[in-house]
Amino acid sequence: MNWVDATHESTTAAAPPVASLSLVPLMDADAARWDELISAYPDRQVFHSQAWLDYLVASRGVQIRKWSIRDRSHTLGYFCAGLVSKGPFRVLGSPLKGWGTNSMGPLLREGVDMGAFLAALDALAKSERLAMVELEHPALDPALMTGLGYASTTLWTYRVELGGDEQTMLKRMSKGRRSGIKKAIKSGLFVEECDDLSLADEYYDQFSRVMRRKGLAPTYPREVPRFLMQSLLPQGRLLALRVRESNGRVLATGLFPFENGTLYFWGGASVPERELCPNDLLHWHAMCFGARRGMRCYDMSGWGPFKKEFGGELATVQRWHKCYWRSARWARRAYEFYFRQRLRLDGFMQRGHQG
Repeated sequence: MNWVDATHESTTAAAPPVASLSLVPLMDADAARWDELISAYPDRQVFHSQAWLDYLVASRGVQIRKWSIRDRSHTLGYFCAGLVSKGPFRVLGSPLKGWGTNSMGPLLREGVDMGAFLAALDALAKSERLAMVELEHPALDPALMTGLGYASTTLWTYRVELGGDEQTMLKRMSKGRRSGIKKAIKSGLFVEECDDLSLADEYYDQFSRVMRRKGLAPTYPREVPRFLMQSLLPQGRLLALRVRESNGRVLATGLFPFENGTLYFWGGASVPERELCPNDLLHWHAMCFGARRGMRCYDMSGWGPFKKEFGGELATVQRWHKCYWRSARWARRAYEFYFRQRLRLDGFMQRGHQG
């Protein structure tokens, strides 16, 4: 029996004291067993799954890397990330901003020191000449990360509890959202759970129109939602919805990845006429889907007045990055500025072309 098999059998046990850790690349045979290897880790997310990694390869063109996290004689966890090159800079993201990926980061056995993992990541960055690493994981302690030279970007998201029956979930919501759901149903709107890829194009057409109304261009090309559906639907890790009028017209679409007790809002869009409240019905159907399958949480992947009214708690999310080259720090700031300006310019050009 090889060492991966031997150590995987005891991944749920408490870890022994660790002086130092190393990141050992998985060989092909073990990398192919990725979902099996991480299945015993209770904090795994859909974003750690092989299906999601396949989606990142197809949609972002990243090189996926996988490691076991080891001391001298034990495997104490696993780590996956995407490697990209931007000019002279090699950047490792778990995940990177712009991947449509809520979080990734390491999966560690109970009791393993996160600082020891981050020291191993520093050693990897040195040996592979990485210019920057970026991490997001709920177990990353702000004091530890700041002390080790990481900087953060703070975001927020609403997380809705899915426990209890439908009446309990409705009571947590605002009166406006409850009224919207009732109005949508009374108006004859209905929701379809879809497995046909035509939904990806319907979603992207609606999403593009929403962005143009804001004076912006779409943040990703048309193929991205199609890649998402192709990768996750066959694995049973994606809820794809469309909301129709009684005459068949599609009013709203949404894509919701899920695994291990949590449903996530990846993206949704709708037609401009919202008086029938299709978005209320879209999110409500997703919540009921999750609750019926025993999921505990609906992560709305963002915040705002509309999302607030579904009864969730506002949670802080921090994405951490560490630049190993001074030039990478300046390049990162310049790229963020360029990206924002390009979206506005592309949106302006598209409006002008259509006008």
